[in-house]
Amino acid sequence: MITILAKSREFTKVEEYLMTVAPSIRSLKDVEDNTVIPVAGTLNFLDTKEDTNEEVEVLSIITPDKQVYSCQSKTFKRSLYDIQSIMGDQPFSIIKISGKTNAGRDYINCILDVSSVE
Repeated sequence: MITILAKSREFTKVEEYLMTVAPSIRSLKDVEDNTVIPVAGTLNFLDTKEDTNEEVEVLSIITPDKQVYSCQSKTFKRSLYDIQSIMGDQPFSIIKISGKTNAGRDYINCILDVSSVE
């Protein structure tokens, strides 16, 4: 079951489908570093697994050509929300990056693609 928590704009029913349950959603952890992702909108939702009732908070990003990327990473979400709050309504792209914590755990993050807004 999907519960939408927040969205950057109003989405069509097709966009909501693409951003929440479509099998074509691409996990950001599987995306190569330095991939540029144009952001046409974001959707934050709670995905409740029917068999276990486990809840996972997921962020989806849709591009202008309807490609969708998603993640659960708090680090990635925080960075993207910071970029969105600064950029406001101005179109922008992000660059996916990743690394290892001091404890040796993998993480994903994003930075503003400055060339997309100059």
